[in-house]
Amino acid sequence: MKFAVKLANSKTLWNLTAGFGLLVYTLGLFITIMEPDAATYAIIPMEMLQRNNFIELFSRGADWLDKPHFQFWITALSYKILGINNLGYKIPAILFVLLGVRYTYLFGRRFYTSKTGYIAALMLITALHLILSANDVRAEPYLLGLTIYSLYYLAVYLEEKKWSQLLSGCLGLACLMMTKGLFTIIPVASAVLFSLIYQKNWKELISWQWIAAAFASLLFMTPVLYSYYYQFDLHPEKVVFGQTDVSGIKFFFWDSQWGRFANTGPIKGKGDLFFFLHTLLWAFAPWAFLACFALYDKTKRLIKRTETSENYTYFGFIVLVLILSFSRFQLPHYIVPLFPLLAILTANTLLRFARNHRFLKIFSGIQLFTTIAFFVTASALDYFFLRRLPYADTMIIAVMVLILCIVIFKRSFGRIKQILFPPALAVLFVMYFMNRDFYPELMTYQSESEVAFYMNENNLPPDKLVYLDRNTWVTEFYLKRVIPVQNRAEFKRSEVSGKYVFCDDNGLKTLKINGVSYEILKTFRDFHVTTMTGTFINKSTRKQTLSNTYLVKVPEAF
Repeated sequence: MKFAVKLANSKTLWNLTAGFGLLVYTLGLFITIMEPDAATYAIIPMEMLQRNNFIELFSRGADWLDKPHFQFWITALSYKILGINNLGYKIPAILFVLLGVRYTYLFGRRFYTSKTGYIAALMLITALHLILSANDVRAEPYLLGLTIYSLYYLAVYLEEKKWSQLLSGCLGLACLMMTKGLFTIIPVASAVLFSLIYQKNWKELISWQWIAAAFASLLFMTPVLYSYYYQFDLHPEKVVFGQTDVSGIKFFFWDSQWGRFANTGPIKGKGDLFFFLHTLLWAFAPWAFLACFALYDKTKRLIKRTETSENYTYFGFIVLVLILSFSRFQLPHYIVPLFPLLAILTANTLLRFARNHRFLKIFSGIQLFTTIAFFVTASALDYFFLRRLPYADTMIIAVMVLILCIVIFKRSFGRIKQILFPPALAVLFVMYFMNRDFYPELMTYQSESEVAFYMNENNLPPDKLVYLDRNTWVTEFYLKRVIPVQNRAEFKRSEVSGKYVFCDDNGLKTLKINGVSYEILKTFRDFHVTTMTGTFINKSTRKQTLSNTYLVKVPEAF
């Protein structure tokens, strides 16, 4: 206990929390890649590297028109250095998260104080959905790092007028668009636009510099534009989304993302006006309630025109959230790239109210409740989900974190520390438990990866594997090759002769109906792990949610 008191009363607490965070993120590197989205992002650069074709995008040998090239280029380069494996896929995402953390700190230090920068960086690295996004890697870590990077340089450019800063900002904008389309620049563009409008800085607003910035961004984007033109616009005969004469450039500038907002694109969704409000409450935990207050306080001060600090972070966050809220296409991870902006706003508000005893008392109470809630969540997952005790290191860390949180709350270390460190440590402990204990067991129910591990462990040739009415990407990633698919409606006995077949119960029926003899080598328990239910989480009722898949061996002559 004395050691915990000494630790809580020193600057080492900052380093301890940062180190614990890096440990949690490092553990996430080894979690099996999940179906379907992350696995899709993983195999496209694999095919890119294996084909030695970095211009065209393919998925299972077919032209792929959805997300642009930037993330795939970065990942393919990583594969070339680290190999086609978890580290090769996930480490670039972690580097972009660290880029975001660094520029969050730099932005906070530049426009507020060094302490604001440190607190904002702490909030960012411990935001729940960011840690989850670093585990189940898609585009969000890249977008997060690039958003705050480009906003930082454009905001600094408006003060110092150095062309190197403008070009750095434009490079960030171009990389954003080359990662997920045109809508990704909305936070940066709206941050600058509405800040200048609020300041009534009309001269800066209509300056020719923005025309130069637009041309610079387009110039930086030419690799993706040329790639789309080469793969699609030069080949109008290609069938994409069931249509011919599809323009890759038009898809990039309109159909891909703007079409989703208008619900006119090939992928459609449904909307909920308050979706991102209730998403924020868990996604930005344990800082969500502080963030909501920060947004309220900032809005009030802007209306009263008593705001004297920067407004980039507020407008960059609020404009995109409003657009997404009125859109009918909404997903929780859409707000993750905005977390640096929200973290800076929240950190500044916390420090502004550092002498307000009522504010500190209320939010230290909220953060105490939040800390307890995280420990209860971990305990519940341990009790209901795991079929064994947690690992010894997990239990040791749980005790250490719990003691440290109690010491910080019980001793007079100041309300700011009580608001910041116990919930930060609690969420990091929960994610340590998830990455160390929960996810490794959860992923045993993803049979698409389990069959690949089984084949690798038993030295079964991956070129002999055939899918029967299965549609999986992660198997191909861990076997490092595209796997042919046989459909029941077009089943051919010759295509499975002498092969290993991965199938479900319907696949076995297909083999029987067609008179194909087979030997079941391995039966796998299967569940769609990205759509967990309470019935599945509860180990006493889990069995009723599971289905079976099989790896079967078909003899050469049958």
